[in-house]
Amino acid sequence: MLRLFLSVDMVGSTEFKARFTGQGSEGWLGIFQTFFTSFPLMAAGQVGLEFLDDDRTPAIDVWKVMGDEVVFVTTPSSAEELTSILIALLRTMQLYEERHFQQLPLRLKGTAWLAGFDGQNIEIEIPELSSGAGAHLDFIGPDIDLGFRISKFARPGSLVISLDVLETVLGARNAARAALYLMGKEPLKGVMFGRPYPIVWMLEAGQSFAFLPWEVEQDALMAMAATQKPASEAELGRTIEDMRHYLRKMHGRERRPVKLGG
Repeated sequence: MLRLFLSVDMVGSTEFKARFTGQGSEGWLGIFQTFFTSFPLMAAGQVGLEFLDDDRTPAIDVWKVMGDEVVFVTTPSSAEELTSILIALLRTMQLYEERHFQQLPLRLKGTAWLAGFDGQNIEIEIPELSSGAGAHLDFIGPDIDLGFRISKFARPGSLVISLDVLETVLGARNAARAALYLMGKEPLKGVMFGRPYPIVWMLEAGQSFAFLPWEVEQDALMAMAATQKPASEAELGRTIEDMRHYLRKMHGRERRPVKLGG
């Protein structure tokens, strides 16, 4: 079974909370409580709108909350469904910022990655956290770790996506709804035997990066993205095949394309 993990994290939260040093949590607690209660509801609502004309609406569940980050898990049945879920998440992030962060120095950034549970990753039930609504599952494995590694390269208003997610989107019939940007390569601890991993950002097609002027001034990746065009399907496909060739040639590892709905 393949699961899609979606992380949404607040940008600027540490500095924001530091403003209230010596005042306790009264100055910022309500803002964070609203995020952790309202954002999942808004995400579910946007997913519902995205699949309004479909027979099935995928369930988007909160897996865990960590610090200023909420992580969702879902099980898309097709490449088209996965792509639509990502579009819905991007819209939720934009809508939430417009409604709740207009007068606050806070932004949202997202990460999306896939993990399979028929081999190297495992699911563990946590009885103490289970309830009448069902078992509480935790997820452990290298593909889970990958998502948290690439999240370091997420930036406001966009998604950073894993190569498996990228390949799935490229193979979807609705791939044209996504704009994909190749932002270079970075080494990630414990990933691809140290070979730099491609950093790919996603927006909804027709949208542009909504970086603030001072964000662009302070961040080289955002400055590059602000003037960059989406990567071509051919370029992105070569990036995936280069990774697959490297793993096969240098380490005897066959990384086959993921298959949803199996």
